[in-house]
Amino acid sequence: MALNFVLMLTEQDRTIPDAIDVYEKLSVDELRLIAFKDVGTDPHMAKDLTEAAHTDGRSVLLELADTSDAGQEAGCQLALDLGVDRVVGTWRPSAAAAFAGNDSIEYWPFAGAMSGSPLVLDSSPDELATQAQRLSATDGVAGVVLMPYRQTSYDPVLLMKRTASAANVPLLIAGGVRDAAQITDIAAAGAWGFTMGGAALAQRHDDPASVTQRVSEIMRLSRQASPDAS
Repeated sequence: MALNFVLMLTEQDRTIPDAIDVYEKLSVDELRLIAFKDVGTDPHMAKDLTEAAHTDGRSVLLELADTSDAGQEAGCQLALDLGVDRVVGTWRPSAAAAFAGNDSIEYWPFAGAMSGSPLVLDSSPDELATQAQRLSATDGVAGVVLMPYRQTSYDPVLLMKRTASAANVPLLIAGGVRDAAQITDIAAAGAWGFTMGGAALAQRHDDPASVTQRVSEIMRLSRQASPDAS
C-alpha cells in the first residue's frame, strides 16, 4: 500500500492566512490530499479552498484544532457545510454518530489523551493500543489519527507500531513530521499516511516556488518509503 501524504496548509496549529494563494501556486499534480484547520480560517476562505481542491480532483481534510466541546461541535458543522472529505477531531461519540450516516465525509478521531496548545500526546503505548482497537470498532469511525512526535516519553516508532497493529482502520500520523527518516519510520510502522505543514511551507515568503519543490520531494520520499516500492 502506498504511503499517503497530506499537505497541511497550516503553521503553529492555525491555517495560514495565504492558504489560497499558496494552493493556487502549487504545481504538483501527484498530490492528492490537502488539509487545513478550523482555527485561523473563515468560512468563505474555507469554502473557496475546498471547492478549488475538489475541482482539481483532490481530497480535503479539515482538522478541528479548537478542542473545546463548543469548538468541536462548530467544527463538525463546518465540515458538513463545506463538504470536506475527512474531518479530524478529538474523540466524541456524538461526532461518530453524526458522521456514521454520512456517505461523503469520513470521521477520523485522535487516538490518545492530549493537552496543551500546541497539542501534546499524554498516552502510553498500551493505552493507545486499547483506544485504537476500541475506536476502530466504533460505527462512524473511518480512520484514527496519532501524534507520536508530539511527546517525549516514548519512542515514536513504538507508539506507531502498537497503534497501527491494534487499529482495524487506517492510521494517519500528524504533528511534527519533518524529515526523511521519520517518513521511512511511518511507512515501516504500517501507517496509512502522514501530514506535514510548517516544514513544507517555511520558505514560501522568500521563495514561493519552494512549496512546490518541497512537496515534490516529500512525494518522492513517500514513494520510496512505501512498502510496495520496488
